[in-house]
Amino acid sequence: MCSHAETVKVIDRADGKAKVYILARHDGLFEYRGNAEIQGDEYEGIYWSPTEQSGLFASAHEAERAALDDVPWLRHQFRTPLD
Repeated sequence: MCSHAETVKVIDRADGKAKVYILARHDGLFEYRGNAEIQGDEYEGIYWSPTEQSGLFASAHEAERAALDDVPWLRHQFRTPLD
């Protein structure tokens, strides 16, 4: 997904139409990025587009907690905080 980072975890929305990636950057920091399936017009069809992008965090756990706070569908899908 990103050349500057490795994917630590992928969280899929229940309907499969959105994802959040928890990323370990090569500089030792962590971030999250979201992608969602978009229904384009008759020429584009369905495609994936970037959505959310976080700041930087000291741990994957912190990045995941921030994603839970920031991404609406994650808050609804996971009603309790992630451990």
